[in-house]
Amino acid sequence: MKKILFLFSSGCLFIFSCKKNDQPPAPEKNVFDLKNDHIKIAIVSDIHYTDPGLFTNNGIEGQAFQEYLAQDPKLLAYSDPIFRKVLADLKADKPDILLVPGDLTKDGERISHQSMASFFQSLKNENIKVYVVPGNHDVANPEAMRYDGNNAIPTPGISATEFSSIYGAFGYTNAISRDPNSLSYIAQPYAGLWIMGVDACRYEDNITKSTTPGRIKPQTLSWMLARLAEAKAQNITVFGMMHHNLLEHYTNQTELDPGYVIDNWQPVTESLMNAGLRIIFTGHYHASDITRYEKDGNELFDIETGSLVTAPIPYRRIIMKNKDLDITTTQVTSINAVFPNGMTFTEYSNSFLSGQLDVYFNYLLTNPPFSAPSSLATFAAPMFRQGIMAHFEGDEKINPQQKAEVAQLEAYSPELAGIVDLLWTDLPVKDNRENVKYRK
Repeated sequence: MKKILFLFSSGCLFIFSCKKNDQPPAPEKNVFDLKNDHIKIAIVSDIHYTDPGLFTNNGIEGQAFQEYLAQDPKLLAYSDPIFRKVLADLKADKPDILLVPGDLTKDGERISHQSMASFFQSLKNENIKVYVVPGNHDVANPEAMRYDGNNAIPTPGISATEFSSIYGAFGYTNAISRDPNSLSYIAQPYAGLWIMGVDACRYEDNITKSTTPGRIKPQTLSWMLARLAEAKAQNITVFGMMHHNLLEHYTNQTELDPGYVIDNWQPVTESLMNAGLRIIFTGHYHASDITRYEKDGNELFDIETGSLVTAPIPYRRIIMKNKDLDITTTQVTSINAVFPNGMTFTEYSNSFLSGQLDVYFNYLLTNPPFSAPSSLATFAAPMFRQGIMAHFEGDEKINPQQKAEVAQLEAYSPELAGIVDLLWTDLPVKDNRENVKYRK
């Protein structure tokens, strides 16, 4: 997520153990059986890890870092204790697989990437299979900074090649296929199950800032379709993973807040559906939201996971058995840190985001294209904030008081009230606890 962004800104290998003389293949260990096997998957997205070594001379309180947060409100100052708490939870829960759909770091700082790779290695040492893809903040990011007092000072980032090297043990080194045109790959955690990590980032376009929008290159799409054809022929289950959303997560999202759903999402989705993709795990928008696209008897679920630095600080657990994905969402409610005025972590994280969003929406509404009077902006901004925070949390349900306020807003500006309604309108799939059937 970047600056909430621009909101409303008008040869693969399937391994068999075969004997000679046309005898049937011998049973293979670790073969994934979609009908019978029970696997645990965790999803942690948009970690935005900010290594504590990036702050010197009270740089967290310094002017430069505070100005950054004013434009892009995230709990970056607490990213280290937040992720350490999740890391401990994962080690206790012991999922079979951890998926991380990008934005591993604040702005691609090498020191932060190196720390993340060390954390992931500690999970691998616990026999948890970890797979990552880059997000728009992670590679060739000119905004990679350290903060010394009141000053922001450029610090080394990483290239695409360095990303695949640093995270080699987490998808790249043992990939059974690599796309030569991106950081996309196929990993095989079990025979019969593929993870298709998709790189839709546009880091080659970065000049002074990271590029928020994403697209799947035509060459990468061709590579994906070829791999899906192979998987279909060999009866392999494929889970996609990509930082950017493949589907819209509320109506007209691509018009109201461009940059979070990939370019040309409808034809790309239909191509992938027709080739057999049914599930893709995404992040980027910092929302816990599940949406479905259905056409010609095919369906595809985009299962988006919110961010560890945006309230309500969620990650997901999935139990897969008998062609069902039983999805639950966990929220981090306490970390090893002290907050002002005796606040709990939940109280602080909600207060932090609320305050930042009220300022943001007041600015947005009083400037073009809306140019609303300050009195109207002051009245409407909390409604926008409540709507987007409800979307971040998932399973949006407006209460009677909020509904009455939106009705009042409609009397002054039907356009603004209509936008707030879209934020509150949850598309017809549950977001935080859902059972998704995997249909081939």
